[in-house]
Amino acid sequence: METLPTAIRVLCGLYFVYSSFVWSAGSLLSLVLFAASIFLLRSHRDEVMTSSLQNTPSPRQRKFGNQGDENIPRDVEERYIRQILDIVCYDAISCRSLESFTPVKEGAECVFARLARLWGSADWNDQLSLEENVRRSLPMFVKFCAVQSLLGLDGFLFELPGEEFGASPEDLGNGVRRLLKVLSDADPAGVHCMDKSYVSKRGWCFEFDGCTFFVTTFAPCYPDTHSRFNFNSENSFVLLQPEESFLRHNVGADTPHTDWENPRTVRDQIRAAYRRAGRPYSIRDTLFYPPAHDIVKPLGGDPEQDVVAWWDHRGDSN
Repeated sequence: METLPTAIRVLCGLYFVYSSFVWSAGSLLSLVLFAASIFLLRSHRDEVMTSSLQNTPSPRQRKFGNQGDENIPRDVEERYIRQILDIVCYDAISCRSLESFTPVKEGAECVFARLARLWGSADWNDQLSLEENVRRSLPMFVKFCAVQSLLGLDGFLFELPGEEFGASPEDLGNGVRRLLKVLSDADPAGVHCMDKSYVSKRGWCFEFDGCTFFVTTFAPCYPDTHSRFNFNSENSFVLLQPEESFLRHNVGADTPHTDWENPRTVRDQIRAAYRRAGRPYSIRDTLFYPPAHDIVKPLGGDPEQDVVAWWDHRGDSN
């Protein structure tokens, strides 16, 4: 078996030497045949030697063994992945934050609020800081962003202790900034929107892993005449709604104009319902304003003059 490739190579080599004295198409052909005989007619011994070199363990492998994941049986891999997920994840559709938010969800005048499909944050741990509590929700928030479009999800809800983050819009703003900063720092897409210099300007919005969000807040400090009234819950809420959700519910394009007498669009119907309930929206006369200005609302007055600068951490002890 080894002699045939060798014989072919010898014949091709002799033919090349013979034909090379006269430059012609034949000499060129002989060169091609000779090269092909070297590279294409590899012997079985060559293949065995190459395979042996590739499979020879390195000194580290001989000492510690092959530690690559490719050698782990599938059933073992699936088992430890499930165990890891059980440790870092939780049931995001059956958690305390969603239970606490029920009065807001059922009492709000938004026409699709009661049917909204939400995921919630991990149950609050008083022994941990706000940042540590938010990080506990990160695995499920990452999953939410990955599947919200496929599952038709409408928002991810964070619950904050009202005593610390709900006594005033400024206290709420402090919690909102710290919460969004934790999420921004962990952004898989690397945008880190909270680090931008123009958070308070037009053109900014909160985004995470390629998803853009409309952020709404509710807190105990808001009276029942305010659109951010939390229906007497003791805690504050930060609701991150994918902008894609508004498209799915056909809310319609934003506009400073509202047909109060005959509201036809979903957006006009929501505004009219809030107005009838005595909790009217503060609607600007322009579409060109910073979205950050509406994340934490002032208690009253002109929303353009009484802006809560929640993004500004100067003077905070955190």
